[in-house]
Amino acid sequence: MFENLIAQPASGLLAEDIAAKRLPPSILFSGPATSGKLTCAIELARVLSCESGGAWTCTCPSCARHKELSHPDLLLIGPKDCALEIRAAAAAFLANRTVPTRYLFVRSLRKLALRFSPALNERDDAKFSKAAPILEDLEERLEELSPSRPIPEDTETLAKTVNAAVELAEKLEGECLWDSVPVAQVRNAAAWARLTPSGKTKVLVVERADRMQESARNAFLKILEEPPSNVVFVLTTSRRGAIMPTILSRVRTYAFLERDKDAVGEVISRVFRGEPSGADNLSSFFYRYLPVPPENISAAAALFADLTLKLAIDSGRRPLPGLRAAVDEVLAGQEIPRAVGPSQIVAMLNKCKPGIVWHLFLSSVAGLMRKALAGGQADARETAAFAAWTASIRKALDAVDVYNVNPVSALELLSVEMRDAC
Repeated sequence: MFENLIAQPASGLLAEDIAAKRLPPSILFSGPATSGKLTCAIELARVLSCESGGAWTCTCPSCARHKELSHPDLLLIGPKDCALEIRAAAAAFLANRTVPTRYLFVRSLRKLALRFSPALNERDDAKFSKAAPILEDLEERLEELSPSRPIPEDTETLAKTVNAAVELAEKLEGECLWDSVPVAQVRNAAAWARLTPSGKTKVLVVERADRMQESARNAFLKILEEPPSNVVFVLTTSRRGAIMPTILSRVRTYAFLERDKDAVGEVISRVFRGEPSGADNLSSFFYRYLPVPPENISAAAALFADLTLKLAIDSGRRPLPGLRAAVDEVLAGQEIPRAVGPSQIVAMLNKCKPGIVWHLFLSSVAGLMRKALAGGQADARETAAFAAWTASIRKALDAVDVYNVNPVSALELLSVEMRDAC
């Protein structure tokens, strides 16, 4: 069991606890991003429902459904950036049309689709309503890609189906996925947990449990205080300190470690059939599948900072020498017109789709500030301006992620706030 979880000692501890029948009903997987926490959680669900001991090679009906992530006893809630993993899995499948890569791609899609389970459905939730037709189309593609069917021999037909599924998934994530865990979903998940399982054990996975709204945390705490029988709750987080102490007191923590470069390389080559060279972690490997090259994101951030500096000078404020030096260094030698506004910058960023592009762009803007401070040219006034800019950048991040503000509008407001803080 847990054969598909690479270089994480937590898998051995879990196997021992399962064998000794001491696995608690509520557990927390805590560790860095891309350390395999979700992989372990859904593998735990398969093992607990397996009819023959839990080996990955088991062919029992329960394992067959869990391997496709279509078992009714698994429910998944919580925000997730799925797009780049889906793109990486699609590339692996199209390049290596094997059973493992097919499962990899199908599972990457279902990790997203599971978050829109009918068990979580709120009739008056606008995102559920918007997701319904997208999910219907995605399910049709998943049916065509099911491991129970032969792999299409026609490469062009297969690529068309795979690319259509990727586009639908990105639309689903970009337009319908929640940025936190709403209380309504926790309550619906609690109702689901109290129903009799179709197999041996139900597993509810709450990913990024630190992102639960306060009301959701309180509702979830009530479930943990009186957990239903035949249900295991698995919470995941990369910020254990942000989990409510009363929740922490009711879960057993399994620590996940930052993988070393050799282990990362094994995951990339064995799971994603990729070339690990140059990848220090899985995130840097996934960035290869961004629709916008990382260097273009850095250039867009420099152009935005350049725009902000011009706005500040035009309004009578003094220039910021540290930031000016950092911007000029990034843009040196690049044939990019500097006279651009927020709409042109967003266009450079593929309209900030998928959402991770927006995050990386704002992170690059913040990186320019750090570069300016490290360069030694920033004075006390510039340092104070950067402190105000940090708060504005966080607000811009939430404006797009949480409140669905158009990135162009968010950038326009950010540029004004940054100008006024100079």
